[in-house]
Amino acid sequence: MKTYIGTKQVKAEPMNELAAVEKGYARKNEDNHEWRQGYHVQYANPDGSTYDSWSPKSVFEQAYKCADSFLNRLQIEFSELAERLDSLDEILSRGFDHVAEKVGYKQAAMLISQRMAMKAYFDVLDTRIDDLKQCNNAPSQTQG
Repeated sequence: MKTYIGTKQVKAEPMNELAAVEKGYARKNEDNHEWRQGYHVQYANPDGSTYDSWSPKSVFEQAYKCADSFLNRLQIEFSELAERLDSLDEILSRGFDHVAEKVGYKQAAMLISQRMAMKAYFDVLDTRIDDLKQCNNAPSQTQG
């Protein structure tokens, strides 16, 4: 089988499993497992209609990150970039010659250039996030 990565924007709110069953978003607890915390999730269909479901907390939080604000979205982008940068650093830590043996000298050189560009982007995102956090914590100029 091939590997796929999915991205989907949803609306969600915390809801325990018992409430989800009562509303028809989750199946009945037929095996009598302990009631779990989770999320009521609303998905958009291609035709614009929506459907409601329920997801256990651990499953939902592994798949989705809160993106309610511009800062949230920057933090998600920063986190994803950090993971990619760490992976690239792991590859490059084996040394240029080792990498060149695997992918060729031209590709190895481009990976080093890519790493430099990614690190510069990473630093800019980090600065922007810090700046937004400081602005959000700064007292309003209209306050006395």
